[in-house]
Amino acid sequence: MRRTTSRLPERSPFRSLKDIRKRHRGPGLSAEDWADAALWSLAEGVDALSVERLARGLGVTKGGFYWHFKDRADVLQAALARWEQLATTEFIQRLEALPDPRQRLHQLLALTFDLGPHGRIEVAIVAGAAADPRIQAVLARVSQRRIDYLVKLYRALGLPAREARNWSLQAYSTYVGLLHLVIASPETLSSSRARADYIQHVARTLIPA
Repeated sequence: MRRTTSRLPERSPFRSLKDIRKRHRGPGLSAEDWADAALWSLAEGVDALSVERLARGLGVTKGGFYWHFKDRADVLQAALARWEQLATTEFIQRLEALPDPRQRLHQLLALTFDLGPHGRIEVAIVAGAAADPRIQAVLARVSQRRIDYLVKLYRALGLPAREARNWSLQAYSTYVGLLHLVIASPETLSSSRARADYIQHVARTLIPA
């Protein structure tokens, strides 16, 4: 019988730049390595992504970049695809390993509302979507997938379809509001204590009794 876990590992789904840099000492950087590094460039703001800065951050020349991508726009699309895969597709797959829908919902809220270093990527993508239709298209698709998954969780808790959708919209709009709060007032939840208190409040508010 396959053993299930009651808690997800609390780790970032994104590889660090340090880990990515190690790759160029061995087989060389792959397209995925460049895309993952580009995500960390996006964390500094969408305008921070450039081929020169990306290569410099990885400690390599630009030549390797052009083996995999045509230009900045090309690697931006690849980075957005990786963000969707890591922060939504694979995240949902990890949640599905938990046996109970209430556990899945609790872990989803705990891990997504505790914006670690990778949370800056999410904030930058949301902030950049208004000015870039390519980002907006991906963000809209990802948002719909996340809402659909929330509906599935609330339905699994026994809520009727209409109520499940309303709870899902409340949960996701609260999350999006947090991202905008981080943009507008980054000091509001800057301490670990403040974040922990807020996450507990969110869990009490967004998980039906």
